[in-house]
Amino acid sequence: MAAPAAEAPAPVLPPARRKDADPARLQTSPLLPAAGWSDLPPDLVRRVADSLLAANDLDCYMDFRAVCSGWRAATDDPRSDPFDPRFRPRRWVILDDGDDLLLLNAATGRFLRKRIPLLRRYHVLAATPGGFFVLADRYPSRAACVFNPLTVVLIRFAAPVPTKKVAAATVVFGRSSWPTLTLNLLCNSPSKSYSATPDMESFQEKEVQLPIDCHISLKAVRGGVYADGGGAAQGFRHGVSVIFEIFDLIQSLHVHPSMFYAEDLPMAGHANDHTRFFIVEFGGEVLIVIKLQPCVKVFKMDIGSIVPVESIGSHAIFIGHHRCLAVDTDKFPSVESNCVYYVERLGSSAYICMYNLKDEKDERISAGAVDFVKLHELFILAAHRPFTIIQLLSSYSINARDS
Repeated sequence: MAAPAAEAPAPVLPPARRKDADPARLQTSPLLPAAGWSDLPPDLVRRVADSLLAANDLDCYMDFRAVCSGWRAATDDPRSDPFDPRFRPRRWVILDDGDDLLLLNAATGRFLRKRIPLLRRYHVLAATPGGFFVLADRYPSRAACVFNPLTVVLIRFAAPVPTKKVAAATVVFGRSSWPTLTLNLLCNSPSKSYSATPDMESFQEKEVQLPIDCHISLKAVRGGVYADGGGAAQGFRHGVSVIFEIFDLIQSLHVHPSMFYAEDLPMAGHANDHTRFFIVEFGGEVLIVIKLQPCVKVFKMDIGSIVPVESIGSHAIFIGHHRCLAVDTDKFPSVESNCVYYVERLGSSAYICMYNLKDEKDERISAGAVDFVKLHELFILAAHRPFTIIQLLSSYSINARDS
């Protein structure tokens, strides 16, 4: 049988000939010089800068101005007017004040880690609820300073800080035609506060006259007063006046005022020690948060009255023995809305609890045996990193670091 004939190889096609380009199509208009980012119109640069200021992203605004000289010329320098309300930190929470600052914008949920070597040259006395640092010069003068960590603007005072330990501080900006700034300090003595403006030679000492046993409540209020010039509660004077107004509310809850505390977390199991209250700014309003046993009551300061609040909507409140903070749960998905988070102490440790205002349900949400362990004067998180936002905000509410 004959073998099949082999197939003939496929013919190799010749390479395609490239058509010559049409000389008419090669005639193009001369190239225009490429426009760089530095050539953006000034009005467009200002619009971008204003959007950063609207969210109080002051660190981004400073980085934006650092791009080029044209962008700096089109925007305002925070150092030229430290009283400008656009450049004040608002709703910034200082979670860690070590070598690297860990800050949180409670309004937007953005974290920021920032290193500021300048802080090593001063004693850090306190941090205000809005985000300012109150400093003291390391030299014998001990001159007070107010420092903005986001714009790195330092406002110096002529007056030295009091020798007593500073427990809390607020910075209040005046709203008159002539810009003013008042630094208020509350020291260890609960019946005394100190205030000064940058040009004063010394702090003015003020006596705080309160009803009997109510000075203990004032120390609880101090951490919740939101006074950076943009909140509804303005300084210690407002906090003191509120105490008089809520004194009747305390009695209506059948709780003796002396059972309110602020200096330390109570031991678990003692019902009479579980009562505490805070004042917190909430969307331009003033809320009074009262932790009873075993529930939490929320009231709103209205004109001439105090009314109960049954729901705080999509917000949550964190209370401790030093601070109180309201956050938008839409910005923090792991935080449940319409709830109040608080810390309960058990010996030298503590754990996190949550109270649901709608269901009136109180539960412990700790993942492990304990959330915090007390070391010296601070409650240290006992959980493994990374910490949850609930743990970080709870830590912020119960700890007040010294210099």
